[in-house]
Amino acid sequence: MRKTRPPVSYEWVVKRLSIGSAIVALSISGCVHQRVAESVAEATVAEGRRYAEEVEAQSPFETVEIRWSEAETLMEERNPAFVDARRTRDKALEEKPLVGEITEEVKDAVTLSFDDIFDTSSLLKSLSAPATQLPKQFASISKLKDLSHGIQQSAWEDAAKSVNAEMVMRREKVRLHRLLRTGELIDQELRQTGEAPASPGTDPELGAAIDDWQNQLQQKREAWIEQVRELFDAEYHDVRFIRDRSALPTYRKSGNPDLTEWQRWCRLCRSHEVVSALGKAHESSKPAVPGTELVTGTLGEMFLGESKEPESVRSIGSVRKEVRSLIQNWREMKEAQQEAARLEKAARKRDRLDLAALDTRRKLFQCRLEEIEHASVVWMMDENCWQ
Repeated sequence: MRKTRPPVSYEWVVKRLSIGSAIVALSISGCVHQRVAESVAEATVAEGRRYAEEVEAQSPFETVEIRWSEAETLMEERNPAFVDARRTRDKALEEKPLVGEITEEVKDAVTLSFDDIFDTSSLLKSLSAPATQLPKQFASISKLKDLSHGIQQSAWEDAAKSVNAEMVMRREKVRLHRLLRTGELIDQELRQTGEAPASPGTDPELGAAIDDWQNQLQQKREAWIEQVRELFDAEYHDVRFIRDRSALPTYRKSGNPDLTEWQRWCRLCRSHEVVSALGKAHESSKPAVPGTELVTGTLGEMFLGESKEPESVRSIGSVRKEVRSLIQNWREMKEAQQEAARLEKAARKRDRLDLAALDTRRKLFQCRLEEIEHASVVWMMDENCWQ
């Protein structure tokens, strides 16, 4: 006779389900903790590798050799100011979804439907006589004026950010090339002074003068390597840059360039000031009714046959300062070059290093430093360097 199973109670079912749920929960909890531990381990390994790569990139114990063109690429990847400026420029140049930005504002201000605004015949009719037609269609002209003004102001702000960022990026590149030429000059002078044969029976005074000059050069090089470390955001042990064709011009063979060629000279610096002034002027201006400026400007060109000449934005003092800075730095750069050429000719006539020859070398070194400083100002202003 088959035994019948006693009926299952509600309490028994609940107890079983509770035990099962607890087992499942413990199992899931164990899996979650295991997965978290695995994720931490994986991320730690990946970050550890990045750390090791960065230590190797900064080369704490060996001299790094970098070509000038490679140095510029590396600077663009590592220099904090350049990276931030490029990010700002790219963001400012992003196309803004204009329709998406103004949709909600237009809904509040327009009595027509949003789709009707983009009807071609309706728009043409409105723009043909904006002063009379637009008030009939728009519930709040003042709000749309403010909206139009705000959109244009945002565009001016983006333009200013873009130009400001370009200035920073160019300034960092000029800073790099100034360091490249300065480092090359210091290394050449250290090598040539150390290798130059001294006069027979070198006196203590000459030996002390040579030691003093080489010590000064070493101090200049230590200050230079600190600037290199800062530029590349890297604690290099030492760096040796190898010149290639990427070098910016020295202008040593240049005669008298046409400094009135405004497309070439000071264009970015000028744009920097112009966009700032125009943006401020727009911010303080009273916006016109949407469409008015467009229509009146177009009609003026149609009937008068010429466009309106834009008003001057910069003061004559600002323009004069810009021109004087370019001319002054060009003149002083050429004077330094001419003096350096004279000193080099005098140095070649001496086959031995004596006190007079050492003094000539020191003056020559200073002339070349001045040449680099003035050339770096010209580089900022010369668009031919950046095409």
